[in-house]
Amino acid sequence: MKLAYARGPPVAVFAGSWRCTSSPIDGVPIALGEPFGDCGVEVARLISIATTVRLAKQMGIKVYVSAELGEEGLDAAFAGGADGVLEELSFSRNEYVEGVKFVVLDGRDVADIVNTVRSLGERFRKPFDVLVATSYEFVPRFASLVDGVVITGGWVDVEVAPVEFIPEVGRCVHCGVDYLMYSGSLKRCIYCGRRLLRVVTATKTPRSRAVYRSVYKKFANITTLRFKIV
Repeated sequence: MKLAYARGPPVAVFAGSWRCTSSPIDGVPIALGEPFGDCGVEVARLISIATTVRLAKQMGIKVYVSAELGEEGLDAAFAGGADGVLEELSFSRNEYVEGVKFVVLDGRDVADIVNTVRSLGERFRKPFDVLVATSYEFVPRFASLVDGVVITGGWVDVEVAPVEFIPEVGRCVHCGVDYLMYSGSLKRCIYCGRRLLRVVTATKTPRSRAVYRSVYKKFANITTLRFKIV
């Protein structure tokens, strides 16, 4: 089914190329309203996860997820720039255990988290990093206080909608413009002259964390995209 990004944040992160015949590469930003590929509608959930992780990382904090998301959900999270999977870390919950690197605290109240961390430090006098397991909506509360968050829910709402035609889409990373080529084809940006990147492709990249990290680093600075119809 040919789909467009219909509702959500102004810029989302695509994930789920393995469920598409043609689409962006996982981790590529897509603009609200942009036709993005021939995919199953289930990619909306994957786009939601990837977008939530990216928005959280833009707050300047490390973001982890749980293996409870499942294999596809984890791949989507890494497409959004996730730093790791909780179950793969050396951690304990709500208490310090000898030898662990991370202590994961559950809570929504900043004062409770701060008091718990201080108490653990006074009692055990050992170094550890603090992660807060919380819903996305509460991430801004803790972003400047702890070493990272484990997102447990509150995924950004994303909707997709069917379209009749997928144009060739060329992106100028420098100008932040996506050219939707319904009537022609361009190779270079009309504003700066730089070569355009093809957004929608039939090429399948490996479902690999190394690939996701590479794509994330390439597009991490893109916060806005706009359309140019040609």
